Amino acid sequence: MSNQGYFPHSEAESISWIVHFCDKLPVQGPIVGISEEEITTTIAELMHYVWLVQNWYISTQQFALEATAHKLSMAMDESAGTPPLPMPVVFDNPPSPFPAGILVRLFKLVKRIKNSTNYTESIGQDLGLIGINKIDTHAYPKANLIIKRDANGELVEVGFKKYHHPAVLIETRRNNGNWEYLGVALISPWLDNRPLQTPSVPEIREYRLCWYENNKISGDFSPIQKITVGH
Repeated sequence: MSNQGYFPHSEAESISWIVHFCDKLPVQGPIVGISEEEITTTIAELMHYVWLVQNWYISTQQFALEATAHKLSMAMDESAGTPPLPMPVVFDNPPSPFPAGILVRLFKLVKRIKNSTNYTESIGQDLGLIGINKIDTHAYPKANLIIKRDANGELVEVGFKKYHHPAVLIETRRNNGNWEYLGVALISPWLDNRPLQTPSVPEIREYRLCWYENNKISGDFSPIQKITVGH
């Protein structure tokens, strides 16, 4: 997401950093020449981004999973009866929209703060602007597989650690068949709720993961892991 040394690579840590920055900006901003109006606007759009990541994005992903499960159930599961149609979450009082590029504007603001003649190391420490980039030494994501159950039967929960990379690409094969693309995941875990190739017949599923960034794969594939589905 960013090569700024002070800005965390993981999404969870970056959200904590943004909340801290918003808390300190009204105190330190005026000292380094940031107007009250810009401080107010900056905090508002950064908190919009926090809401987007922590609420809207997660709810939208969950709805997509529920919609996929419902589609498969309606197509293949006669025992499901007449399940209700999943509906997306409706948010009460969502924050006002802002132009795209919120983090780009944040990084430009930080550069202006650091270039101010009134900027000091103490101000930088208080705002969280002094840090060292973490060096990633992992060649591939760490993955783990768990069998879960839902209304349609067994599914595979593919958990993973991104190690500061933006996303992972997941490939899979069944019963020693050909490797196939399963998806690109931003948040762990990924739920593989595909129906069995042959109903009621258990199958062996294998998985391997690699980094996915700048719209292409990078690094090595993780060691192959396998699990039996449909016991």
